[in-house]
Amino acid sequence: MFNRKTNFVSSLLLLSATAGFAQSGSSQTVTIPQGNSVKLRASSVNATAYQWIKDGTAITGATSADYNVLLAGTYTVVSFNAEGCASDISAPVIVNIGTPNALTADLMISKNSELRAVTINDTFEYLIKVKNNGTATATIVKVQDILPEELIFQQLMTPTLGLANYNQGSKTVLWEISKLDNGESADLKIKVKAVKAGIIRNTATVSANETDPDLKNNSFTDSKSVAGIIIPNVFTPNGDGLNDTFEIPGLELYEANELTILNRWGGTVYNTKGYRNDWTAIGLNEGTYFYLLKLKTAGNKWEIYKGYITILRNK
Repeated sequence: MFNRKTNFVSSLLLLSATAGFAQSGSSQTVTIPQGNSVKLRASSVNATAYQWIKDGTAITGATSADYNVLLAGTYTVVSFNAEGCASDISAPVIVNIGTPNALTADLMISKNSELRAVTINDTFEYLIKVKNNGTATATIVKVQDILPEELIFQQLMTPTLGLANYNQGSKTVLWEISKLDNGESADLKIKVKAVKAGIIRNTATVSANETDPDLKNNSFTDSKSVAGIIIPNVFTPNGDGLNDTFEIPGLELYEANELTILNRWGGTVYNTKGYRNDWTAIGLNEGTYFYLLKLKTAGNKWEIYKGYITILRNK
């Protein structure tokens, strides 16, 4: 059959979702995100039928002016006029598929101990909080906290999301959350006991399956000052020479102190500055009293310790 290609030619139009039509007599290249598509359109004069071709092979059923491309490849088209004559093959459109956009979940963690002053053998609480500041949901969120040697594990409270457990052998708290949506947060409280004096540093970390664009906020270290004193909760001022005074070991390490003892009605029954471990509770009945101890530390900072002391005379 005589090919009347002087009567019509075939070219490709690239239909862009944002830019409309772009036509070219030479090859075009386009990259589309994974999972997206691009529409190609044949532009031919006097054409009544079409055949789309991918990588040199005719595409079955692709005989319309438009063709929606989902796969990478080199696409061309041939147009046919009413007499069945074919045009020249069009200039190609090369379609590439981009890599998928990485899901990001910007996890942030904080860990803070109770603000109150703590001494050796005191039990206190840590609060761990995680939050997802990223654009995607965070999945398989894992929080890890390895307790330092200065602390003994006491109790795990039930977290607001997920499950937490403690491994005695590795002294590790592991908290797992299946998913944390954007803007969502969760809390976990841990009870521990201080067994050594000094500054106790404890670090918690968080991770998830998704890419985290800011790793600087994926760990948090709390620093807790533990006083090198031991405040007893009972003493026996009965004159037998054993435990007759309210003695606070380590008190001599501080440059200044003030001790106040209150009864159950809030009345002051004893108060002194520069306490020397010599209070014998003269004139007081057996029972439980409230103490308030102030210690002056380096830098003229005062720390306050509160608690209860029980007086027993018949022991």
